[in-house]
Amino acid sequence: MFQTQLRFVQIILTFSIFAGLLLRNTPLLIAALVGLVLVWQLEMLIGQLRIDTNEYLLTIIFIGLTFFPVIFAEVKILESVINLFYILLLVLSLVMVLFQDLSISKIGNTLFSTIFSFTIVSFIMSEVFFENLNYIVYLFLSLFFLKTIATFLNVQFSNFQYFFNFFAVLVVMIGVTSFYDFQFIYIILGSVSTALSVVFVNFLILKIRYEFEHISELTNEIYLYDYLIAFLFSLYFVDSLNIINGLF
Repeated sequence: MFQTQLRFVQIILTFSIFAGLLLRNTPLLIAALVGLVLVWQLEMLIGQLRIDTNEYLLTIIFIGLTFFPVIFAEVKILESVINLFYILLLVLSLVMVLFQDLSISKIGNTLFSTIFSFTIVSFIMSEVFFENLNYIVYLFLSLFFLKTIATFLNVQFSNFQYFFNFFAVLVVMIGVTSFYDFQFIYIILGSVSTALSVVFVNFLILKIRYEFEHISELTNEIYLYDYLIAFLFSLYFVDSLNIINGLF
């Protein structure tokens, strides 16, 4: 039931991105993207932590930590916030080990999803993201459209899924970026590196999902949003925007 509610929230946030693009409303775009990341993280956490026990407090704390970059967005102390984030994670990890009946793998998976989400939210709130917001949104929505079609065709259950994940990012990035004034060699370099990163990151996320204790069924929508989250992370991890601009 809770997963169904999360699906409705994800759909609303996705349509909010469409609306924000049409209305040219930057706060709406940023809020919708951050919301999608937080909902994704929440689903990852409830797969490891029970929300009908005291473990729900850990879920709230992890979500709160991920929201730090948004809270301090107007204050130019992002590095201090990041340092504070990792210190709090370390302390929280020790508390989980000492006072909670949690396995090491479960703790590792929850920390991974939190650090992963925090990194994406920090990237979304960064200056470089704001400067390239429309470009990123075009890429995001194009991949959403292609991945939705592939999901209905059950591509995620075939051996072709990795090729599709790679070439979808490659084609979309080359196609959209070609409308901008960038050198073609940088477009190819940025697109290929991002596509490779998306394939590996998406695979890593799915491996963690298969270890869920409290969610036994992976719905089609999970594959869709895992892919989109992997794409946002890859833009940061590969530094795609600077590569395409020739700044490396």
